[in-house]
Amino acid sequence: MGERSRTVARTVLWAAWGLALLLLPAAYQAYRYNVQLSSGWEGYGLPLSYFLWTSAIPLSAVTAAVAWALRDRLECRRRALTGAGLAVLLAYALVAAAYYLWLPVGAGGLVRVLGWTERILRWGSWALWGAALPVWSLRAATSSTTSTSPLDGLDGAEALSERERAIAEALATGSSVAQVAAALGLSASTVMTYRSRACEKLGVSSLDELRPVVRGAGAVPAAFDVTSPGAPALMAMALCVGLSLRLLSRVTLTSGSTWDQALGLLLVPALLAVPWAVLLVYARLRGMRVRPRWATSRLGLVLLALALFGLLAGGGWYGLEVQVPGGSLSLNALGIIGNACAVAALAPYLLWPRERVTTSLDEERCVLYLRGRGAGELQAHVLTEIALGRTTPEICESLHVARGTVNAYRAQGYELLGVHSSRELIDLLARDVGRVPSAGKTRPSADDSVTTE
Repeated sequence: MGERSRTVARTVLWAAWGLALLLLPAAYQAYRYNVQLSSGWEGYGLPLSYFLWTSAIPLSAVTAAVAWALRDRLECRRRALTGAGLAVLLAYALVAAAYYLWLPVGAGGLVRVLGWTERILRWGSWALWGAALPVWSLRAATSSTTSTSPLDGLDGAEALSERERAIAEALATGSSVAQVAAALGLSASTVMTYRSRACEKLGVSSLDELRPVVRGAGAVPAAFDVTSPGAPALMAMALCVGLSLRLLSRVTLTSGSTWDQALGLLLVPALLAVPWAVLLVYARLRGMRVRPRWATSRLGLVLLALALFGLLAGGGWYGLEVQVPGGSLSLNALGIIGNACAVAALAPYLLWPRERVTTSLDEERCVLYLRGRGAGELQAHVLTEIALGRTTPEICESLHVARGTVNAYRAQGYELLGVHSSRELIDLLARDVGRVPSAGKTRPSADDSVTTE
């Protein structure tokens, strides 16, 4: 069987998988209600669409978008992903049959357990079904897309083994050691060993030399990608905006006075804009600026899917609601609060200093010195970046590490070196390594018209 035939077969099986998820609850419910007609129950006229729709369907679009963005890393796990999806589908079929068809009278506790289990398995099945689309069904199409390797044309690239080349390409294009280790099923130390071998064969001291890196307040911030620091906050914001738009539609479309609808139409957008206004005021007071950041096409697809998920599954009929004393609470009512929290979490990756105290250090010698003092390679780079006066988001961007990693390495490095602040760290490196100080002068951002004498 050729690759084209296998792709068609996988697509047909994937479509049958989704059809089974769609029809199972409808078939169970229709059978159950038809059996109960003799008891005089008045639910015969309930529309079939009530059983076909589920708020987990938009979730499958989110997982499909995420899997498409991370398809290179999920490629090696496609069989495990497909097997897990089919296993969850079978479990869902059995639990749904017990929940919809075998519903004993008086067994309230057991019914609630079956109900929650059925919901969890249904959501899990739809999520895995969506993720299987780019990874399993469209595998040939996604794997055929080629990109220019940063190693092309370099002396020594042909001497790299397959594993060394894969790790070098991943690290040179922005992935961290932890991400590569997780994707390939290796330990971090093994990845660093392969990285050292690749650098030796390529004749470079670091893979950072293979891509242009611009640092500092005057640098143009890199675009957000799916794995970039700050991307989770951006994803949460997209979801909360979708929830808020659903709330806006419910306010304007529900019955009520024209004044109430007009008030809701103005209030929801205003509440969404308030966190951004606070961020601008905060930046002004702290002498910083809010710099716009673009999102890559992969992340843009994920953000669009999350916004649609919040819009379609945010509450109301067929939506997500939580039972509270005295009624139910629609989750789209939490979108306004969640948006404010997401803006606060995203703020460190948008705020950049207008000007900074410049310090010239020999970065390579600083790293070697810190390694000699017992710091790890990545920790030495983090401490050097701190000594150069760069902010935590800038360090996250340039070294492709998480914010928590920077904070942990800072605390461990200060304890290791016996210093308590970045000022003491700069003095230590200036004394033991040497630097050319700027005598306290400040340098404005490249795109800032303000100058400092």
